[in-house]
Amino acid sequence: MSRKVLVVLLVLLVPLAWGVRWASQALEVATGYSAKQLCSGVYLSKFDPDFVIENDIYLSMGVLGPLLSQLELEVDTDHARTRAKLLGVESVAIYAGDEGCILNPLTPRAMMRMSIYEYARNDQGWSPYASETPSLMPVLDAAFAEPAEGQRRTLAVLVLHRGELIAERYAEGVGPLTKLQGWSMNKSLMSTWIGIQVHRNILDLSTPISEQLAFADPALAAAIDPSLDLGHLLHMESGLDFEETYFPGDDATRMLYRSSAMWAVAPANGHRHPPGRHFSYSSGDTNLASLVWQLSIPGPYHEWLQGYFVAPLGLESMTSEHDAVGVQVGSSYTYMTARDWARVGQFWLDAWREGSELLPDGWMREATTPRPSATMGNYGRGFWLNAQGMDFPGLPRNLFYASGHNGQYVVVFPDEEVVVVRLGLSSGSAASGITPLLEGVLATLPAPDPLAAAQPSGQ
Repeated sequence: MSRKVLVVLLVLLVPLAWGVRWASQALEVATGYSAKQLCSGVYLSKFDPDFVIENDIYLSMGVLGPLLSQLELEVDTDHARTRAKLLGVESVAIYAGDEGCILNPLTPRAMMRMSIYEYARNDQGWSPYASETPSLMPVLDAAFAEPAEGQRRTLAVLVLHRGELIAERYAEGVGPLTKLQGWSMNKSLMSTWIGIQVHRNILDLSTPISEQLAFADPALAAAIDPSLDLGHLLHMESGLDFEETYFPGDDATRMLYRSSAMWAVAPANGHRHPPGRHFSYSSGDTNLASLVWQLSIPGPYHEWLQGYFVAPLGLESMTSEHDAVGVQVGSSYTYMTARDWARVGQFWLDAWREGSELLPDGWMREATTPRPSATMGNYGRGFWLNAQGMDFPGLPRNLFYASGHNGQYVVVFPDEEVVVVRLGLSSGSAASGITPLLEGVLATLPAPDPLAAAQPSGQ
């Protein structure tokens, strides 16, 4: 074979091989996402399968185009599992009771632990106006109204003022017992859970990650900068070479839908920047922090959550799911009722204003202070901020919030003593209508007491 012919073959085959690899990754992501969301939607949220398929899977998998019609989805109630199959590529998610759903488990352990599960939909029959202050009714009407372009899909809105529930509304088929996914609001939870361990003198934000990682993967421990610490991970300034983009083959999709050990993806990429100098929002950072948090717990992490977070806050519904090797997916996978999300928001508000026995002194004030690396002043330690008015120009600069994919929000107004929870299946933040919702809520409430608002934490 001549060199010229060989060159021509390489020119033709290399793009073909790349295309085949990309297509394989795309199918793994599509089936992984679909199986996982169908499992959690059916077994945790107790939605009808068709609801999950139409409002979540088809919404997110619309990028498949004509291939979407070839996506095969199955709910196997006999074995409490779901399957998604596309062009011969299959993913499976198994419901494991208190542990939630596990994507592509490495062993049948989850199935073996299952007791008989009886599938039942949430036929709750609540009035859509469970509790509302009359002046807030038009605000909530707008929050649930579909804009001309559609794709808002609000599922729940709750408003707390000074610790009291003043508004609560749900979409049809959703109610106070429906567990709803927070997606990246799990990052704010992980920051809080680590704060509890810091308060208990079990973790320290300055502890080098390489020392912790040595227990799980010595090779990865040797590959990361020895100065990388837990604080860098929570502040999203690890410098690890991780891209928070969601196309097939990208770091985030590979981590969530193609990796058994999600926590290992970011450190395996090595560093792009020295730790502490560059802000880059990264689910990989949080999942690595989740490993460190879990290594600090002597028993199952869900038992720790029950004792140190769920019971103290009076939560009634939280399920935090893990990856195939048993590490909680700190970036994405916690489900709670809207009321429990509101209870967590009230906890954050109270901790910001008065401190908390569960967290170190000043923890929430520090967690909601912008870092120099986040030049727009919009991120702290696991929380999004409005310090420069970038996200919400017409709203208080000291508001902070947890935010998740598809329009999940727990927004805290410290001075106004207000917590707003908005959960849905929107196509983006603009579609969610979060800004007019927040503006409308504040417009109906009395102005805060300036003396009370100025009182320092712990007083």
